[in-house]
Amino acid sequence: MMKRLFCILLSLTLLTAVSFALAEDNTEAAAVTEAAEEEPVLLVTINGQEIRSDDDYMSRVYAYYLDTASSYGYDTSNQELLDTIKAYSLDYTMRSFLIRTKAAELGLDQLTDTEKADIEDAARTQWETIIASFIDNAGTVTDESTDEEKAAARADVEAELLAMGYTEDIYVEEYLQNEKETLLTERLESYLTEGVTVSDEDVQAYYDELVKEDQEMYGADVGTYEFYTQYYGQSSYYTPEGYRGVTHILLKVDDELLSTWKDLSARLEEQQSEAEAEPTDEETPVPDAEPTAEPEPTAEPVTEDMVKAAEQAILDSVKDTVAEIKAKLDAGASFDDLIKEYGQDPGMENEATRTNGYAVHNESILWDPAFKNAAMALEKIGDVSEPVVGQYGVHILHYLRDIPGGAAELTEEMKEEFRATIMEEVQVETLNSTVDQWMNEADIVYTEAGESWKLPEADTAEEADEAAASAD
Repeated sequence: MMKRLFCILLSLTLLTAVSFALAEDNTEAAAVTEAAEEEPVLLVTINGQEIRSDDDYMSRVYAYYLDTASSYGYDTSNQELLDTIKAYSLDYTMRSFLIRTKAAELGLDQLTDTEKADIEDAARTQWETIIASFIDNAGTVTDESTDEEKAAARADVEAELLAMGYTEDIYVEEYLQNEKETLLTERLESYLTEGVTVSDEDVQAYYDELVKEDQEMYGADVGTYEFYTQYYGQSSYYTPEGYRGVTHILLKVDDELLSTWKDLSARLEEQQSEAEAEPTDEETPVPDAEPTAEPEPTAEPVTEDMVKAAEQAILDSVKDTVAEIKAKLDAGASFDDLIKEYGQDPGMENEATRTNGYAVHNESILWDPAFKNAAMALEKIGDVSEPVVGQYGVHILHYLRDIPGGAAELTEEMKEEFRATIMEEVQVETLNSTVDQWMNEADIVYTEAGESWKLPEADTAEEADEAAASAD
């Protein structure tokens, strides 16, 4: 458990400023003190700066780590876990002190009046958002509430926040300090990497690695590709071979007709599955005794003819419209124009979708099997299907294009995005390694009480690198 926690905490200890959210209660913020001694004690001095067990900054870091561990499902009453969080909280606090000190020495910690005003405005806006959220959660204010009732609800929330240790001014001050720390960290990163550039070769290598990873993940697994890219909206830099773009005209049909066909189809499929699962005569167990009652009568078995009849009833209900569509196609009308005139699929109302088509593959998991099978049965680009009954009505499909498989095109926009990402990684890595050096050079003296707060000596740089890679 501690190995996994080490990875999580290390990933959170990248030296960019932590943004501390307003907690639902303030008991956690003091938990670091309670976890150590009843009375606050001096833990360590770093370059002459004392850090005590009740340090406010460290308490907020501790609360942040504790909340993160809880969100990962860790038992936050476990003493080993609490000791680990204590050690990382103190280490982070010392590192942040060095960042602030070095930034101040370089004159990077000053805010202009405009910057400070903008941050304070943002903080007050956020405070109002918090107030509104608490009021909404309480459910005491409605559209019919009077001004007096709204004012009373606000007063109740402000009292609740005050009990947590927050007023608007306190919140604004903390927000300002957090934003200031974020800003000076960014400035320090820029200072340390001044003159560093990301070359075209770096961008190409970064892109090639993304393509390689996606090809290994999706190249032979269309289901996984669609699951992550369609259900979860993840980007992919590799497309499996075999996709085609398909557009269609969807004709809605009578709900009762469609329901009947669906029900019969499902029952027939169930019967066939049960028949396949029935044991052979040799496998049929012999009952110990004769049954004492007649079996319950079952529903009339569904036949393929019944399903086909229900399907034909649906097709007959739209045959006049289908005839019109075919006549217009024969007369030279474009399929795109006929989608606009007859189609009832909201997805086809999007111009980009009509231009590119739905991406359909023989192994697709996204589509109604009737739609997918009909789409893949079309032999060449430009072919139009006969009407097909599916879960949403009747489809007339058009084989619009083949979708190129393989690596995505590396566009100029992607290059700039990758260049910025690589630069951010370089800046973070440079700052982390620089702070490591500052820590090694710093005059750090632990007290006897502070010895129990030190990071384990076993946390070598090599182990830290491995843990960081696991956390990613």
